[in-house]
Amino acid sequence: LTADRLAEESGVSRSTIYRNWPDLAALTCEVFDELMHRDSQEFEGEPDAALREYLADYARRLNDPTYCAVLIALIELSMRDDAFADVHRRSFSQTRSRAAGIIRRGQSSGIFRADLDVKQGVEDVVAPFLYRRLVTQAQITSRQVEHLHQRLIGAWSPPS
Repeated sequence: LTADRLAEESGVSRSTIYRNWPDLAALTCEVFDELMHRDSQEFEGEPDAALREYLADYARRLNDPTYCAVLIALIELSMRDDAFADVHRRSFSQTRSRAAGIIRRGQSSGIFRADLDVKQGVEDVVAPFLYRRLVTQAQITSRQVEHLHQRLIGAWSPPS
């Protein structure tokens, strides 16, 4: 991810990029934010159904090669540059994420265990698909979405 490459791909001059975005971290943040919220859905239904919809949306995003490329660049650059690390922390706040909101609503309504740690729950949601898509480079299927949904509901449901 470089300003030269972005200028070439977008058809604008480097000076235009630098004039509008003072540093690459600011530009990356804006691009990633746009990708994260493109065709964004609100998951306001019952927590069980909202979780399924969130997983399907998350799989769709990870299956998008542009989203994945920017995600990988952001992760890699955040390990070497404090500005990118700040963007990374803001983009992936486990407590402010849509998944965290679904988990909290599920806890409030009694569908999910009250003792479920929200941060761990978010990790349980994102880790399997991140591993599949970024490490194995395999697409995420609707069957895998359903399987993860069932596994999470089983693990998070209060005892009968």
